Amino acid sequence: MDWYRPLGVLFPPVQGAVLQALWRRTTPLTGREVHRSSASGSYRGTLAALDRLVEQGLVDARRVGQAREYVLNEEHVAYPALAAAMAVFTPRHDLDDRLRSLVRERFPDRTGTSLAYFGSFARGEARVSSDIDLLLVLPDDAPEDAVDELVGELETRGRRWTGNEVQVYATRRTDLHRAAASADPVVDEWRRDAVTVLGPTVQHLLEATS
Repeated sequence: MDWYRPLGVLFPPVQGAVLQALWRRTTPLTGREVHRSSASGSYRGTLAALDRLVEQGLVDARRVGQAREYVLNEEHVAYPALAAAMAVFTPRHDLDDRLRSLVRERFPDRTGTSLAYFGSFARGEARVSSDIDLLLVLPDDAPEDAVDELVGELETRGRRWTGNEVQVYATRRTDLHRAAASADPVVDEWRRDAVTVLGPTVQHLLEATS
């Protein structure tokens, strides 16, 4: 799944990005503004997608000087379906919920467990070919076999849920402290980019090691 332009999983990629750029905009956008906001493909491709949507009536266009401005046509019979898709399509939120549920299912009584994204997914830059990198921090007494089972499930089920490869970096609190103390370069990435899904934030855990 392209997390930078997630609507591409439901619509043709450029067209989905164009619809997302126009969604809930009360004022019209020029073609260049749509292209800048959608950050998808070429300017020519954006104009072609807009032309298709105008031809189908879902987007209104008007000439303003040398430019054309575009806005969604909320009276179109297809608009309710688009609105419904936009309302329920929350892939990042849904993925967060599934990951939390899976960790809590395996470690229901371990309040010291933390799970966070890092890397391109945490920065909002993940594309179709990007891995989803997860940092899993567990208490020192977490059983090895249970940890291995959880890591395997996160990677396997995460791949099924998203289409992206999921890579899990599992560590215990003591090992996290050692990595921070040894100035491991990956610790700087966690400190800068990690986005917590469950438990204490990685930044808080790292501060506790200082």
